[in-house]
Amino acid sequence: MDNGSFEEILMKNLKQRQEIIRYIIWGILSAILNIGLFQILVMLGIDYRVSNIITLILVKVFCYVTNKLFVFKTVYIGLGNLLKELGLFIIARGVTLLVDFIGVIFWTEIVGIDTFIAKCVMAVAVIILNYILSKKYVFYGEKNNA
Repeated sequence: MDNGSFEEILMKNLKQRQEIIRYIIWGILSAILNIGLFQILVMLGIDYRVSNIITLILVKVFCYVTNKLFVFKTVYIGLGNLLKELGLFIIARGVTLLVDFIGVIFWTEIVGIDTFIAKCVMAVAVIILNYILSKKYVFYGEKNNA
């Protein structure tokens, strides 16, 4: 193997690790927003199911912006590509929204654990699923290396 190949592999590995670190940082912030806003709405007396759906929608908007700009750094190449990316994001996050929503109900009503604990459990599962879906199906286009 020549030095160029080794350097390319090393750089690709480094960029991938940086991307994962950025995803973890923004994922933690989105989880804090997700759980914090959920708890605030529940404490205000809003039903936990309604609180969850409101929270999930707002957090999805936050995640699209942060994932596009700061994590995966995909570039804007025309309105058509942007709309395609946004559409794929909405579909992928719609799936994980349902997983989160149904999961919180399952853990709360079937298993019988506290809604806060249920929300925390589902937040971890959804962060992992979101990364996989975003990396494979949504933000796979041309990257901005800046």
